[in-house]
Amino acid sequence: MKNLGFFLISFLLMILLASCNSFKVREQMSSLEDSITHYNVALRWAMYKEAYSYHYSPDGKQPPAKLDNLEQISVTGIEVTEKKINTEHNEANVETVVTYFFQTEGSIKKIKLNQRWWFNEKFKQWFIDNSFPEFN
Repeated sequence: MKNLGFFLISFLLMILLASCNSFKVREQMSSLEDSITHYNVALRWAMYKEAYSYHYSPDGKQPPAKLDNLEQISVTGIEVTEKKINTEHNEANVETVVTYFFQTEGSIKKIKLNQRWWFNEKFKQWFIDNSFPEFN
C-alpha cells in the first residue's frame, strides 16, 4: 500500500512538472510572437529607434546602426516567411521580407532579413542577434 501511495504522489508530481514546463514554453513562444510583431510594427511605422532596441547580442553588445539616414524610407509591408525554433525554445531563426521605397525615388524594393532571435532569461525578453537592416 505504501508503494502505491508513493507511486501516486510521484506520478502527480511528474504531471505537475510537465504542466509547468508546458506553460513556460507556451508563455515563451507567445512572448516571441509578440516581440516579432512589435518589432515589425516599429519598422512599418518608422519607429526605428524602437526597432533598434531589439538588436542586442547575447554578450550585451548593440551593433552600430545608421538611424539618421532612415527618414527617407517608407516601409510598405513586412511578411514573416519562415520561423524555426530550437528545442530549448530559447532561439529562433526568423526569415522576413520587408518591402519599402525611398520617398525620393518611388521604386519599390525588397530586402530579406534572416534574423537570429534569442531569449534573455534575466530580462524575460527576446532580442535579435543581427545588425539593424540596411535599406539600400
